[in-house]
Amino acid sequence: MKKDVLSTDTLTAAMGELALRYVPRVFPCIDSTNAEAKRLAVAGERYALIAAEEQTAGRGRMGRGFHSPDGAGVYFSVLHTFRAAAADAVSITSAAAVAVMRAILRVCGKQTAIKWVNDLYLDGKKAVGILAESVLDPAEPTLCSVIVGIGINLRPISFPPELAEIATSLNDATTARSALIAAVMEELTPFLDDPADRSWLADYRAHSCVIGREIVWIRGGERFSGRAEDIDADGALLVRLSDGSSRRLATGEISVRI
Repeated sequence: MKKDVLSTDTLTAAMGELALRYVPRVFPCIDSTNAEAKRLAVAGERYALIAAEEQTAGRGRMGRGFHSPDGAGVYFSVLHTFRAAAADAVSITSAAAVAVMRAILRVCGKQTAIKWVNDLYLDGKKAVGILAESVLDPAEPTLCSVIVGIGINLRPISFPPELAEIATSLNDATTARSALIAAVMEELTPFLDDPADRSWLADYRAHSCVIGREIVWIRGGERFSGRAEDIDADGALLVRLSDGSSRRLATGEISVRI
């Protein structure tokens, strides 16, 4: 394919009217798009979209890094400010997972699966990571800004040995990154505008790679296991333990037993 130029101009053109609200900024290289979005929020920005060719300190959940090589993926963060108490991070992350899944299917033709709460998998390996964070404004208690960071392994990638068995990419050499970002924004913005909207829930359940599986999680230093049975209206995972009792996991990280 011809060179895929990701720039403020190409992204603005691809986003259309959404670019008037979430004014795009594209960096050749940055520490983390989430970190830049947070800096903008602290400076008083309410809406923005930060994208980068490369991240030197891309972050995932639990403080982990996110492999972000130059030109190989789609790395961007959305800053959205709510004028009231925002929905909890789990439901926002869940809605974002569905938005990204739908956009990838529409633009790239690949069906991914959702691993609760924030990853998309392809062929049993992680292809997409999502990280939602909030920024409170002490001067305006009615405001809450949410930053949704999205990393999509788009191009064929040679992963380092420690990631090769658990990470993959969409192996898409033709889709323009600006077109994929624009598609994600088209799917995601309605959910951000209405945090009470649960129209994402059916797709979240239908494409879950966790429901019906045996899972393991750690809380307070203690290890638990059970069978994931369902996902409730807020995106929390409902688990049945071996003794017949049930647990509701609103946050955290799980491992799926193969």
